[in-house]
Amino acid sequence: MKKLLSLVVFACSVLSAQTHIVPEGYTGFTVAFKHNQNVDFFGDGKFLRDSYGNGLGVGYIYNGTFGIDLEYGYSFYNRKDAYSFLSCNSSESVAPCEDQNFNFVNNFRTENPGVGDKGFSFGLTYYVNENQTFINNNLPVNFSLGFRYGSTSYSSNSLSFLSQDFYGKFYSFEFGLYKEVETSASFYMIPRLQLNITNEKNIHDSLNETNRTESFSLSSNYFEIALPFILNVTSAGQPFIEPSIANKYGSTHLGLKFGFLF
Repeated sequence: MKKLLSLVVFACSVLSAQTHIVPEGYTGFTVAFKHNQNVDFFGDGKFLRDSYGNGLGVGYIYNGTFGIDLEYGYSFYNRKDAYSFLSCNSSESVAPCEDQNFNFVNNFRTENPGVGDKGFSFGLTYYVNENQTFINNNLPVNFSLGFRYGSTSYSSNSLSFLSQDFYGKFYSFEFGLYKEVETSASFYMIPRLQLNITNEKNIHDSLNETNRTESFSLSSNYFEIALPFILNVTSAGQPFIEPSIANKYGSTHLGLKFGFLF
């Protein structure tokens, strides 16, 4: 039974990262789609929040040790029942405040209603595993090192009302640990733990001066735990499915990814 490797390439970044599952020594293409849903396990609100993320990625893997990929992602954030703005008077109702104001702060995804983002990202990943020639001993776990760079644009009713051009750029480092678990069934399992460290710079039109821009930077870290199931080869390729859980921007996200190796 061939050993399989899990290629870890993120996401938090602002966008969900794609994880490619490849056999040992595999050279070829992968395609995958992922959806993650923001959930509230212990709060007083709805269990399924109105926040989610989608990502569609394609990649190429060479000899099971180096991967390159391109991803398009779209996310939507709406985590609170009510929002506050410094420019709103207490006599005003909440609805017009939300429609006509925007909090340009580090945690803007949490402090503004109905914020969407979309964009592309580019990733590189290198794997270290016991099958490489410079490693003579069995490793307790394999690991991967990844880098991702991307750009994104933000949208909301408030940004449209304010005629604000709000966009950002980011880069992230990804560190993954994974280990194959063989089964007697017609699939493999590869438990995976990933740490993502993201730095982003967000830019918007100046609120005080015309034809000027302002920006702010922020960093975010999160862990993701995933359990991919890789099925046997079919006429359409080798399918896989991967449930996951992560803590992004201070809240829990449940994810589900499916894709093919070609």
